[in-house]
Amino acid sequence: MPITSNRRTRNPFSRDASPVARGASAVSSARRAASLALAAALLCAILPPARAADDDILFTATLTDDEQSVPTYSPGTGIAEFRLERATMKLSWKVTYQNLTSPAIAAGLYGPENLGANAGQVVDLAGGKLKSPITGSTTLSDGVFQYLITGRVYVNLHTTKYKDGELRGQLRRQRR
Repeated sequence: MPITSNRRTRNPFSRDASPVARGASAVSSARRAASLALAAALLCAILPPARAADDDILFTATLTDDEQSVPTYSPGTGIAEFRLERATMKLSWKVTYQNLTSPAIAAGLYGPENLGANAGQVVDLAGGKLKSPITGSTTLSDGVFQYLITGRVYVNLHTTKYKDGELRGQLRRQRR
């Protein structure tokens, strides 16, 4: 014969639960939340950080007055960072600069040329927005893509004092 009880099981979350039962339940919930937070922290420590797609190509250029084909005397410096999404041919960039001798009037990618030689503009980087950092994106043509991956493209930042360019840097592909 089964043993039955006349005692009713109480839900610890119900209003008529005793304060002791509600307190035990709160401690249990706090432990559960702490366990979840610890598990999330461990996952973040184990998993590698998010990164670009495996087939994205990264390029950088250090911008100085040394690479200008015409001598300039500038305390300015800068860095240009580019990401090419191979699947879509979308090129995105961030160009950061400081200490120019005068206000910037243009920024662009120029090619196809090598160090020390001038070339035509193939991409306008600023689109009229020349405050540092300059950000943007465009879809590349096959020709500009070829110039880019063969190292024949440079960044040039023009100012009112140096209209042909104050800071310049050759784009270099970054290996992973």
